[in-house]
Amino acid sequence: MNDYSSDDIDTTIIKEIIRDGSLAPSGENCQPWRFFVKKNEIEIFNVSEADQSLYNSKQKGTYVSHGALIENIVISASKHGYDTDVQIFPLKNEPDLVSVISFRKTTPKNEALYPYIEKRCTNRKTYTGQKLSEDQKRELISSVRETGFGELKLIDNETSLNTLGKALAVNEQIIFENKHLHDFFYDHILWKEEDQNKAGGFYIKTLEFLPHQLKGVKLFKSWFILKILNRVAGVSKMIVKENAEKYARSGTLGVVVINGNTSKDFVNAGRAVQRTWLTATKLSLSVHPCTGVLYFTEQIKDGGSSFFSAKHLSMIERAYKDITSVFNTEDKTIPMIFRIGYANEPTARSMRMKPNITVK
Repeated sequence: MNDYSSDDIDTTIIKEIIRDGSLAPSGENCQPWRFFVKKNEIEIFNVSEADQSLYNSKQKGTYVSHGALIENIVISASKHGYDTDVQIFPLKNEPDLVSVISFRKTTPKNEALYPYIEKRCTNRKTYTGQKLSEDQKRELISSVRETGFGELKLIDNETSLNTLGKALAVNEQIIFENKHLHDFFYDHILWKEEDQNKAGGFYIKTLEFLPHQLKGVKLFKSWFILKILNRVAGVSKMIVKENAEKYARSGTLGVVVINGNTSKDFVNAGRAVQRTWLTATKLSLSVHPCTGVLYFTEQIKDGGSSFFSAKHLSMIERAYKDITSVFNTEDKTIPMIFRIGYANEPTARSMRMKPNITVK
């Protein structure tokens, strides 16, 4: 598609670059991509059926994941001695063709973030609350600015953290009050380590539940029991309180913001998100995306309000307004919000599947 180079890339190298790319994060670890290799190009297709959740209206969440995948590929290619030319949605009649990346042989570069592609992970543990240093903040903010695809904003004052903690915890309240989301959540829990031999799901240990929380999670699998406990004991509100405090005590919360709301904007935002996440990993910082309210809002904007009760619509609207107000982003799109700070090593990491690669 692009005559960027006349030299074919060695298949072994291209597969290694794709493997590095596929270490990118994705919703419910669904890894929604497949690859076609031809001469000096990789065609990357979205597997849209991999994630049809309320968190992925019009595949926006998935496109962020594709952006992270692309950023990994660009970094890995540079390390292996290839310049890259990235085209996003190059063919209007092929909406699942998210990107075509062309390669040109050059001198291998010492990519500072490359070693952290494999080390990057989500850490849902309780954070210490220690604030980031000014140098750390500057490096993180610069990492996004250098991509040209968005802006990073960080918040660490206690009043704002408390407001944001309550807003983010709305996600958990709705999960435990909305049968559709409750069922989705439990359908995607992987209770045994060996269950990770497929894409799409949360290995239970990666969710970092404390012992008393894990007992509750197992009990609440029954929607009938959960409904009774919500009515009698206000269980969902107890869950919200606990999670709101956990989020507020993280030390720092951050958002990546973009100007547009197109599919291409979300892909490019994913590149900025990944660059931030890799930089945080280099700085020995933990990261935990908390995007539920953001993507509920996208679902509602795209006409998916029928999934939510009037009460929950009001909660989502208020929570989203609090988030945009705290970060002063009322006129922008927020594809990512996350906790960032210090925590012990995660108990477990999500497994990656072997990439689906076809060599033409």
